Amino acid sequence: MHALRQPITAVVIIFWFSFWLLNGLDKFFARQDIGLLRWWGNHRVEKFTMYFDRLSLDPAFIQATLVFAGVVEFAAAAFFVVAGVRLVQDKPGVAYRTDVAITVSIVVFLGFTIFDVVVGDRAELLEHSTYIGVLLMSFLAVSAESFFRHLRDLDSPSTINRHFPPKAQ
Repeated sequence: MHALRQPITAVVIIFWFSFWLLNGLDKFFARQDIGLLRWWGNHRVEKFTMYFDRLSLDPAFIQATLVFAGVVEFAAAAFFVVAGVRLVQDKPGVAYRTDVAITVSIVVFLGFTIFDVVVGDRAELLEHSTYIGVLLMSFLAVSAESFFRHLRDLDSPSTINRHFPPKAQ
């Protein structure tokens, strides 16, 4: 398994993909029966009704806003899918793709924090800000693993420029 060569990156990719996928699904299925189980999730319609009331916006747009947020979260998950596929296929650029996915995630959370400030929800602001911090730690973990993997590969006998300059014989 190629993913086992970069276990920290694999965990970061799996965690954030799962996070975005489930959070996106929560926008569509919260408090609904979906076959074998009841999806409890966070009842965002109640929260957004309060937010829209504070902003004097028409509540008819609540569902559209939640669908938009869900689609944005699915898009963030897709970036982690791209990184995960490259990891499993052992293609170069895994760290770069993971960094892009993390950057997209931070941008999404920045949008959420701006919304939290506008509507005055300090609890959500703290939560979203914490996620930004965790994403920054994820970035550092992936970067460190990539760096140390590069150093390990320099010691590999298969590295072309292992002895540079070449040893005199």
